[in-house]
Amino acid sequence: MSEPQKSSKKKSKSKPKSAKSGRPVVMWIISGVVFAILAILVVVALQDFQAKQAASSTAEAWRSALRSKSENVDLPKSEFSKVAVKGSPIMTSEKAGPNSMAAVMVETYVWKGTLRTYTVKVHFGLGKDAPVEQIEGP
Repeated sequence: MSEPQKSSKKKSKSKPKSAKSGRPVVMWIISGVVFAILAILVVVALQDFQAKQAASSTAEAWRSALRSKSENVDLPKSEFSKVAVKGSPIMTSEKAGPNSMAAVMVETYVWKGTLRTYTVKVHFGLGKDAPVEQIEGP
């Protein structure tokens, strides 16, 4: 009699895989969560950067308008208000404190970022068309 033939086929066990690629589903979930967190951080950083840039560029435009006047000529409020304000700041106006030398009124412009707040203060002197005395801010 002849010997029974042994089958040369080996049984292979396959690991469960996701439908389209070889990565397990858990890895896709972790990658998605990490991507979502990074996207949120980028959006927060961009909003804060835009607020800072708007405050800085507006303050610099105001300073250059003030510097463009000669030493004996003031920059009146009517000309000052023609300089474009970038972004959408919140503006408040109040009387100047006792420590300010020549300023009578102070206008405070506030740009709110997600993480920080950027403030520019403009001091005005006396008169109907009050001159700009000083600009404080970034």
